[in-house]
Amino acid sequence: MTLHTTHQLSKASVGLMVGIFCLLVGYNNIVDYNTNFQFVQHVLKMDSMQPWFQGDLLKSRSINSEILIQLCYWLIIAGELIAGIFCTGGALIMLRNMRKSQFELGQSLYLIGGTVALLIWYFGFAVIGAEWFQMWANKWNGQMKAYSFICFIILTMVYVATPSAKPTSNQ
Repeated sequence: MTLHTTHQLSKASVGLMVGIFCLLVGYNNIVDYNTNFQFVQHVLKMDSMQPWFQGDLLKSRSINSEILIQLCYWLIIAGELIAGIFCTGGALIMLRNMRKSQFELGQSLYLIGGTVALLIWYFGFAVIGAEWFQMWANKWNGQMKAYSFICFIILTMVYVATPSAKPTSNQ
């Protein structure tokens, strides 16, 4: 196996792992709906803030509409599944097209899925959840998990987008 082929196999494998992760998170949130719904509900309602948090002006941002909270949760689940579909689909295209020009199509699809994942875990959880709804001061704080997902996903996006080793003439 050449270095070029190994790079491509590695990138496709990493893409597949992230895709399966996103699909599993979305699937788990459907199958065991209430567990993470409780988390989303408390963050959006801002009803479980730490006793030391005095941000009354910020608490006015809370969402108390059950319909809107359900919609937000379904939007999160849809994003997880969409990210998983694009990442997994991109990885499978990479695997089927190693050493072919279509490999880049798989990389592109993976990057789309990774971007959707970043929209969920970075923009959704780190920006909207942690800063708009002050999740950092909530007893239901998922920042560390979100940041670990974000870091891994963005690193894999950089890795998958990086050009592979050039094929040698004897390939």
